[in-house]
Amino acid sequence: MELEQRNLDKFDKVKVEVSEDFDFNDSENMIQFKIVYWGPGESGKTTNFFRLREKFDLLKLTRGYSIETTEGRTLWEDSLYLLFKFTLHDVRFNIICHVVTCTGQERFLSTREYVLDGADGIMFIGDSNPKKIEQNKRSFRELVSFAKLKEIPYLIQLNKRDLKKAIPIKDFKLHLGLPLQESYPDGTLVVYPAEALQGKNVVQSFTDLILQVIFNYFKE
Repeated sequence: MELEQRNLDKFDKVKVEVSEDFDFNDSENMIQFKIVYWGPGESGKTTNFFRLREKFDLLKLTRGYSIETTEGRTLWEDSLYLLFKFTLHDVRFNIICHVVTCTGQERFLSTREYVLDGADGIMFIGDSNPKKIEQNKRSFRELVSFAKLKEIPYLIQLNKRDLKKAIPIKDFKLHLGLPLQESYPDGTLVVYPAEALQGKNVVQSFTDLILQVIFNYFKE
């Protein structure tokens, strides 16, 4: 994503608030977003999904569901609705956030377009296993071709940083053609190093993506 597209200066005072104080009667200031978790098979999309479900346990509109194969891999999608509030120029907005994951399995490639339909933001989950770099590259190319066409903001999370021979973040950036600096001018990281099993950087990357989606929404 181009650097100028990530300038959030005018939204410096935006605050995403994790709160149970959600007003369903305030329909005028209610916004619904859809966040899709995308990436190669077994990179950790569903693990991110479960960590978010645990973290925001009191803020769930639904219990969520996960449709898996008999091998325990995502067949269709994981789906969950979360509730948030944010403040922009002293106006409080209610957010209903639909979080879904795309299956990373090649044999179910045709299902992704349905899951991506109506997406407002995408989180790419990369795999730190050096042997998965080609899958990372292929999946990321698919994401970029889809996101750029519809101008959908996305962030990149590199999961499984606790692997003993995890690919260096610089090498990962080079393979995917990403900027080598650590962060963009708005403060979001080019790549979020994560350990989804332990919940490391799962919530931070998610809330930063929410801010990107909010900016994209009000930019229009």
